[in-house]
Amino acid sequence: MPVMNYMEYFIEIYNVIAALIIIFLIGQILFMMRKVDMDLFKARLFLNEAILRNTWMFISIAGASFALNSLIKFITILAQKGEILRTFYTIELTQVIFLISFILAIYNWYVFIGGFVRSE
Repeated sequence: MPVMNYMEYFIEIYNVIAALIIIFLIGQILFMMRKVDMDLFKARLFLNEAILRNTWMFISIAGASFALNSLIKFITILAQKGEILRTFYTIELTQVIFLISFILAIYNWYVFIGGFVRSE
């Protein structure tokens, strides 16, 4: 079993916590969607430009960080100087950026949908 340093432990713990947050928020959204008036949902979505703009921004950041992560991993495999990128934890940093932006995108929808769930 390879020895992990503190940064690698932090990233692994962070990944687990982020995964739990994502699962929780998506579960909450799915449960709330059952109680949503779909006509009101469509109208509010059409009128609320900020939700679409923010979601697109967060998803774009997540996608760019995922692509950068893959590119950096590819460079570290092929290039002898790739170890320099590994010493600055760039792979881990792109993972953190991806998870933060993805969580923010999901949370953005969670808040939006939670704003007009009809009570029964």
